[in-house]
Amino acid sequence: MVFLTAPRSAYPEAMALLSIADGDGWAEAVGRSFYPLALERANTRFTASIRQTALGPGLSVAEVSCDANDLHRTRRMVRDAPNDDLLLLVQLAGESVVTQRDRQVRVRAGCATLCDPLVEYKVTSGDASHQLVIMLPRATVRSLAFPVAELRLQLLEPRSLSLRALTAICEEAVSQGEVDPIEAESIGSVVTDLARSLLVAHTRGPVRSHSREELAAHARTLIRDNHADPTVTASAIAAALDVTLRSLTALLHDDGGPSAMLRSARLRTARGMLADVASDSLTIAQIAARSGFADQTTFIRAFKREFGVLPSEIREQHTLVVPG
Repeated sequence: MVFLTAPRSAYPEAMALLSIADGDGWAEAVGRSFYPLALERANTRFTASIRQTALGPGLSVAEVSCDANDLHRTRRMVRDAPNDDLLLLVQLAGESVVTQRDRQVRVRAGCATLCDPLVEYKVTSGDASHQLVIMLPRATVRSLAFPVAELRLQLLEPRSLSLRALTAICEEAVSQGEVDPIEAESIGSVVTDLARSLLVAHTRGPVRSHSREELAAHARTLIRDNHADPTVTASAIAAALDVTLRSLTALLHDDGGPSAMLRSARLRTARGMLADVASDSLTIAQIAARSGFADQTTFIRAFKREFGVLPSEIREQHTLVVPG
């Protein structure tokens, strides 16, 4: 059950305090405030609260308090309810454990970590957990020269001045409730700059493999895991590996080069979605976007060149198949 314990402000930037009295209400409130997550565990006397403030398009900060619970961003949710924002979790009190693919991080009070809603993940929060949840447009990290996969689930430590400043500003913004739209835009700009500074300062050191084979293998892994992100380019992969684009192209020469590998991986993903009945509700443009293509026209042209048929023809082929 979700209760609005304060009237909604006349300002669209301010959000009423949501008080949650049970697990079902918690899942509903989280989905309304951020994006859909499934509740897997909560005690029978569970309570929580969310107070959120918007600071610009796609940028918001929320103060979250909750009892112990497990939230799961499932594969189905990633597929059916994609979200192009990134979630920066700052632990104010208590502790949370976040698991996403091959990584797990224990976030203690004062620390933070970045979650990607385009990848399945799970958050386990302990008793009396108190957090700031900052929703950042993916474009915030687009020019950092690091793929999102290189940034997600790093433990961001409180020794960072950027993190301490970011925490203080976000706490103050949420506590104000009503924020003038012009002031909110200015605060949002500061929050974005601090978040970028924080992520740059905490990026892992350059990957220095002991051999060309190991470096090439890591590049293939980055492409495999991140091709569906349209902001990932051959240059971004090269920067993540601390090599020049020319060196990366030479390393992956036998595979066709990094750009061709990204394009091929995206086309294979798109073809699989076109032939999957679970994706029938998606338009061609949506499938293109979820496969990593920035625009539909480029996608259709590349698809026809690769497979000799149009994306719509692949969809028609599988819809015309009569079972039995």
